[in-house]
Amino acid sequence: MGMLWEWVQAGHWAVGRNKPMTQINLKRNIAFSTSSQIITMGASFVVNWFLARYLGPEQRGQYVYLFTVNYVVWMLLDLGVSKSMMFSLQHDNADPKKLYSYALGFFGLSLLVSVGFFHFFGSRVLGQQGYSYAPQVVLALGVYIVTFQMFTRQKFIFIGLNHIKDYAALNMLPSLGFMLVLLPLFWVFPLAYRMEASYLLNVCTILLIVLIYHFRLVKKLNFRFLWDWALILRSYGLGFKAFLSEYMMILMTRMDILILKRLGSFAQLGIYTLAINFLDMINIMANMIGIVLLNKFSALNDDAASLAILRKIFVVMLAFDLICITGMVAIGLPVIRILYGAEYIDAWWTFLYLIPAIIGLTLGGLFNTFLWSKGFPIFTIIAPAVATLVKAILSYFLIPIYGMFGAAISSSIAYLLWFILLVSWYFVAHKQQKINQLLICKEDVTQIKDMLVALKAKALGRV
Repeated sequence: MGMLWEWVQAGHWAVGRNKPMTQINLKRNIAFSTSSQIITMGASFVVNWFLARYLGPEQRGQYVYLFTVNYVVWMLLDLGVSKSMMFSLQHDNADPKKLYSYALGFFGLSLLVSVGFFHFFGSRVLGQQGYSYAPQVVLALGVYIVTFQMFTRQKFIFIGLNHIKDYAALNMLPSLGFMLVLLPLFWVFPLAYRMEASYLLNVCTILLIVLIYHFRLVKKLNFRFLWDWALILRSYGLGFKAFLSEYMMILMTRMDILILKRLGSFAQLGIYTLAINFLDMINIMANMIGIVLLNKFSALNDDAASLAILRKIFVVMLAFDLICITGMVAIGLPVIRILYGAEYIDAWWTFLYLIPAIIGLTLGGLFNTFLWSKGFPIFTIIAPAVATLVKAILSYFLIPIYGMFGAAISSSIAYLLWFILLVSWYFVAHKQQKINQLLICKEDVTQIKDMLVALKAKALGRV
C-alpha cells in the first residue's frame, strides 16, 4: 500500500492539487492502518476457522447472525455521526472534548434504550423455526450494539486527532484480543453452551477495550464534560448523507443473510456466511485503497485526473481479484475440506456463484468512493437502494428454490447492477467526461508492471 501511494503522489500518476493536505503523514498512517488490518485479518481468519470447525454449521449460523443484526442496527443508531466527528476535527477544528462528551451522553442513553428493547422484544425479533437465543445472549446483543458504536466513535476521534497508533490499535485489538482469550477458554465452556459462551466472551472483550481506551482518551484530552447543541446538530447534518449512502450499502451486502435466515436454516446460514467471509476478505483490499483515494480525490478539483488515477487502481484491483479467485477455484475445495470439514463443502460452490459479486463489489466500492469525494451526491444513496430492492426480490424468489446458491446468485446480480448504475449515472450527469476514460489501456498495465518490479527490488533491498 505504501508503494501504491508513492506512485499516486509521484510523477507516474501525479496531478495538481487545489489545496494542500493538513499536516498528516499519509504514508505513515497508511503503514500503521495496513499493518493493523493485516493482523486483524489473520486473527479473524483463525477465529472464523476455529468456530466453524468446532461449532458446526448450525451453531455457527446462530453465532454469525448476531453480528449481522449488530452490523445493521448500530449504523441506524449512529446516523453517520462517527464519520462527521473525524471531518469536524480535521476541517472545522472542533473541540474534541465536546465531541466525546456527546459520545458519552449518547452511549448512556442508547444503552438504556437498547437493553430495554432487547429485554422486552429481543426473543421475538431473533426467534427462528422453534429456536430461541438464551436471554443472556439477547441482552448481550443489546449491549454489544451500543458498545460497538462507542468503539467506532472512539476510533474516528483518534484518527481525527491524528493519533494513528491508537487508531491502528483499536482496529486490531477486538479480533486479536478475542482470539487470544477464545482459543484457551473455549475448551472449558460447557459443551451444550459453547456458542453462547463464545458470544458473551466476545462482548466482554470489546467492553474491556472500550473501557481501556475511554481512560486513554480522557487522559489525552485532559477531558472535562462540555455540551454543545450546535456542534451536535452540525454533526448530524454532516453525517446524514454519508449515513444514508453507507447504510444502503450495508443493507445491500447483508440483505441476503437476513432473508436466508428467514427462509432457510441456521445450518445453511453457517455455510453461506463462510463463503461471504472469503468475499469480505477480498473486499478489504478495496476498502483500504478506498480510504487512501477518498483523501486524494477530496483534495482534487479535476474529475479527469481523478478518473485517470481510478482507472489505474482498477487494474490493481482486478489483478488482485483474479489472483484470489483463481487461488480459491484451484485449491479452495481441499482447503475447506481440511480446515472446516466436509459439511462446509457447499461454501466452495457458493463462492463460485459469488465470483461476479466480487468484481461488482470491489470496483463498485472504488467508484462509489470517487463519487463520495464529490460531496456525497444523492445517487450514491439511490443506486444501492435500487440494488438492495432487486436483491431482495431475487432472494425471495431464488432462495426457496436454490437455497444458499440462490442467495449467491442474487448477490452477484445486485452488485454488478450497483456498479453499472453508478458509472452510468456519473457519465450521463457529467457529459464533459467520457466513459472511455475508465477503459484500461496498455500504458496502465505497463505502469503497474513497472511499479511491481520496483516494489520487488525495494523488498529485496536493491534500491
